[in-house]
Amino acid sequence: MLWIWLGITIIAAAIELITIDLVSIWFTIGGIGALIAYALGLSQTIQIVVFVILSIICIFASRPLAKKYLKTQTVSTNYDRVIGQHGLVLKRIDADTRGEVKVLSTQWSASSLDNSTLEVGDYCEILAVEGAHLVVKKINK
Repeated sequence: MLWIWLGITIIAAAIELITIDLVSIWFTIGGIGALIAYALGLSQTIQIVVFVILSIICIFASRPLAKKYLKTQTVSTNYDRVIGQHGLVLKRIDADTRGEVKVLSTQWSASSLDNSTLEVGDYCEILAVEGAHLVVKKINK
């Protein structure tokens, strides 16, 4: 069992070093616990129980913290800051044609939420960003 626990510990640690995303650190800690149980001369059953319980405890104790503080998959482009803002229609928007809206000093292609027509000079509220254009609705200002 020594080689099994040592192998699990080394492989889990290597995966953790490669990914740096807390995907296997718990199994490394569980493997270390099982190695300690082996060194104390405990049975294979106890070693497996120590590995499983220690790994599960580490997962439930650290995963929420890891998700909160290690957001490595999120790429922020700040496009969503326009949602909820008011814009000025620069080019007519109707059911068949996308128009243009100026919001936060930037021009965007835009379409109407309910296919209504917005004329040049109308004000609108930005409801969503879909691809490279805004979805807007007319507001009275």
